[in-house]
Amino acid sequence: MSTAPQGERLQGELLQGWLQGEELQPQRREADRALAARDPRIPGLNWVLDDELLSELLGERVRITRTRYKPHSSALVVFRRAGNGAGSYGWASTTAPEHAGKLQRRADSSLQRGGGIRLIRPDQLHPDVAVAAGPIEEDWPLRPNLRWLRDHGLRRLGALPAAGRFLDPPVSVLRYNPERRLVARVPTETGPVVIKTAVQADEVAAGLRLRQRLQSHGIPVLPELADPACAAHGISASPGWGQGDLGGGDNDPAAYRAGQAVAAIHGMDAGAGADPMADREDLARQLAATRSMIICLFPGLQAPVDALTGRLLAAVGAAGPQRQQPVLVHGDFSADQVLVDGPAIRIIDFDRVTTSDPARDLGSFAAVEDIADPAGAGPVAGGRKTAQLIDGYREAGGHVTQARVDSWAAFRLFLNSVDPFRNRASDWPADTNWHIRRALELIA
Repeated sequence: MSTAPQGERLQGELLQGWLQGEELQPQRREADRALAARDPRIPGLNWVLDDELLSELLGERVRITRTRYKPHSSALVVFRRAGNGAGSYGWASTTAPEHAGKLQRRADSSLQRGGGIRLIRPDQLHPDVAVAAGPIEEDWPLRPNLRWLRDHGLRRLGALPAAGRFLDPPVSVLRYNPERRLVARVPTETGPVVIKTAVQADEVAAGLRLRQRLQSHGIPVLPELADPACAAHGISASPGWGQGDLGGGDNDPAAYRAGQAVAAIHGMDAGAGADPMADREDLARQLAATRSMIICLFPGLQAPVDALTGRLLAAVGAAGPQRQQPVLVHGDFSADQVLVDGPAIRIIDFDRVTTSDPARDLGSFAAVEDIADPAGAGPVAGGRKTAQLIDGYREAGGHVTQARVDSWAAFRLFLNSVDPFRNRASDWPADTNWHIRRALELIA
């Protein structure tokens, strides 16, 4: 029997599987424990990665739905109970021992205000293990803007706060990214409103002006309901619309129209912000950050990941005749960014608008379609929806080659390769392996 530590043995198996092209299926708990063993700087790491341990710690049954991990520094997770309001969600955080004082100060401040942050020391044999846990309303960076939403923003948007906790049902939480943003559906007298509250303020209401500009060019987007005062507190809002998004099933007319809409966005004046060098530097930063995290999760895969990173930078970041003139791009385009109501569509979530290669949006869409159906991935990126999207794009005057779509799909696949870990996939090592192998196939 091998005497190698568990983490080293797992990495060796993953590397062998990579080289042989095999789908290995180590379970999430084993992979999480191996990661925690490799990072003793965060002694509480395993407590916030394991559903059963965190449930034991909190004294209730919870399921971890998202993780943000900073190697050797901290881990922050979202957990969920039964239900759909804010009360069904919570967060838990642990840090390296020298930073535990910050958790203690936040818990003390919360206690003084009657808030709900608890600091728990689960291991009597290891007093340096500290885990803080609290509700959405006590998400420290998000708390000021959520409080402003409760006290001022809801009324400005035509909604009245509930008598109890203002985010409890009939309000429903659609998405919660701790210390970043909360998206909730809030009922009003005129219909539901989807409200996003972010940590980052939009002091000059740039998002509101962008939405107005898109509408003026005929782009099918939802109206912005938030005013500049809301934007200054990180709040944006739109009326609830549609019967779901394009990811929910085949809808050829909607996918075709989405392609036409993307072509119209790319045809808008990019303005003075079109800076190819800045775009290249941003792409390099994203690739470097992803490479660093993947190597942390899979130390044995450094060589193939380094090779892939270099090939991606050369393919999507290099200046030259193969790179088209930068245009205004959505920056995070996928089927779930296209709301549908029959053949009618609305494009949403323009938080990452930038100037870049026009194939970037199409490749991003194709990559996410592959991720949604790995078994159906073919020799080129994307599937039926991507084909309809590209047809609509070309009919509306857009120009793109399949090679460029494949290159940008590989880029998106690599960036998303950390998501199985972050989103607590049941076998995140195997899922990450697939992302990277698929990127290599498309970039070959």
